Amino acid sequence: MRRLSSLLVVLAIMTLAGCAMAQTPEATNLRGFYRAGQVFLQWDEPEALEGVRLRVLTSDAPITDANAADALILGDYMLPGSSTDWWLNPETYGKPLDVRPEEVVVDGWIIEEGGERLEPGNGLFVHTVTAETAGPRYYAVVSWPEGAVGEIGPVVPGANALTEPIAGEVAPIEPIWQNEPAAKPGLGAGAEMPLDLSLHAKTGRGGMDWLVFGPAELGWRESLPFKFGASVAGEAVRVAPTDRHWIDRMFPEGNDLCQRLTPAIHSFWAGYNDHIYDPALMDQGVCVMFGERQVLWIVDWVQDYFGTDPMRTYASGGSMGGCASFNIAFRHPEVFAAIAPLVGITTYAAGEGGNSEVRINDIMRSLDLPTDHDMTVREWLDASRFVRDHEGDALPFVIMANGRNDTSIPWWMTPPFYAAMQESRQGLIAAWNEGQHSTTQGLLPDDIRERMAFDWMHRFALDQSYPVFTNSSANEDPGDGTAASGDPEGCINRGLDWQDVVDERDRWAATVTWYLSDTELPLRVDVTPRRVQNFILKPGEKVDADVYCFVCKGSVGSQVLTANQHGLVTFSGMKILGPAGARITLKRANANAQPGLPPGGGG
Repeated sequence: MRRLSSLLVVLAIMTLAGCAMAQTPEATNLRGFYRAGQVFLQWDEPEALEGVRLRVLTSDAPITDANAADALILGDYMLPGSSTDWWLNPETYGKPLDVRPEEVVVDGWIIEEGGERLEPGNGLFVHTVTAETAGPRYYAVVSWPEGAVGEIGPVVPGANALTEPIAGEVAPIEPIWQNEPAAKPGLGAGAEMPLDLSLHAKTGRGGMDWLVFGPAELGWRESLPFKFGASVAGEAVRVAPTDRHWIDRMFPEGNDLCQRLTPAIHSFWAGYNDHIYDPALMDQGVCVMFGERQVLWIVDWVQDYFGTDPMRTYASGGSMGGCASFNIAFRHPEVFAAIAPLVGITTYAAGEGGNSEVRINDIMRSLDLPTDHDMTVREWLDASRFVRDHEGDALPFVIMANGRNDTSIPWWMTPPFYAAMQESRQGLIAAWNEGQHSTTQGLLPDDIRERMAFDWMHRFALDQSYPVFTNSSANEDPGDGTAASGDPEGCINRGLDWQDVVDERDRWAATVTWYLSDTELPLRVDVTPRRVQNFILKPGEKVDADVYCFVCKGSVGSQVLTANQHGLVTFSGMKILGPAGARITLKRANANAQPGLPPGGGG
């Protein structure tokens, strides 16, 4: 009997201990502060916390077990250890590792300029205040076992739930400078300079100078961190973001090896499925262009902080960075004046000519899923479709190069893009050769490489007009994308240049020149004014056009042009007889002026 009593006492103690353990939250010492539109929450976690996910809650009343189900969920599916700066760890960021590093760098984020790093292995969540969450708010961090989303752990005020509110307000986010405060560029350091957006290739990395914990619209959940570089480089502000997105799970279904090694993916500078945190839910997801949104956010902030000229923003990159120039910059002609994609994908497709769909179908789940642009992934990332749908818009001027033997970025969809650009009369310089993915650039002519550099692109601005060239008789033939068609190497619109553009209400003029060998002369080319600011025509309006030849010292062609439904006019077959070229002048049919005069003579 005494033995049974003792056993009952032990069982009772074990039961009480089990209840106490069950009431112990995974997150403790929850604390926080507000700064620049964001609430920074920190908490402690036990060592080697595994098998659970974390959820961040907020309410306008203290959060308890009784009302936790009614609280607003700010973040969910979070892995433990979110205070760790994973950018510093080569196992979770960087190129695929052949050999495990002897020493893995693990440290916490810097969340205050000039401050110490956080203790790694604990928790951090940064909430961007919205109209719904402005004012005094209470916060809690609860856990749930992996595989049991609805079974949240206890809410213990003073441990994983705040007993005092944090007051926040809607305000612009301020990126956190990650270096010594004295080295931080000052407000307006790039006043009136151009902004050069440099976009890295796959597994690459941009700058590490600025840190942002993104709002909900920049990722599958809010508080996803991203870093970027932005500094004055010569006469421009150079911006280097990174296409890397933390998904709080491993990604074994990734098509690329580097996608399978870390809980972070690249979006191919486009986006990814908004249910990527759970592979079982991805078929229900929407493919949101989070990569695009993030880069546009960075550009907007840099323009504001550094004071760059909003009319002069450019993008360039190779491989995945070349795809980025199309996926982001090309689709935003209100922001970017010119782009230079090197071996980039214009259209994601699979066929006899190769498979570029493989680059993104893992992160999207399917190219036929909807996007946040009211069309499927396949439709949104089809640059040729975009061109034809925006014939009336002046798209960013494109200087591009591709290799016909590039198996990484298949050639076969590139010639249709050339055709769309020329038929829609958009600014284009294109070069191709028999290069492979890594050799195409080295085979390019020097003048093409020069034109793909930011310095040359700086001539373009959103508020400055320029001539678009099409159907040049000096163009080589790219073929139709099949291996047997077209010239092995060649260019479109190479050798042509322009200067002295006049853009007035009743007159538009430009001098077109030739800088290559005279053996290509004489040549003919069609000329269309683009990005006009003052010489704006109505559909059906008549224009008198004349070409003055500097060699002949006289007119070599006059035409009466009629503006199309977009207000565009094209002079067909402009003659170029010498390197100095010719000057084309367009005038409204009712304008009283003499056509055909050279610069200084009224033109």
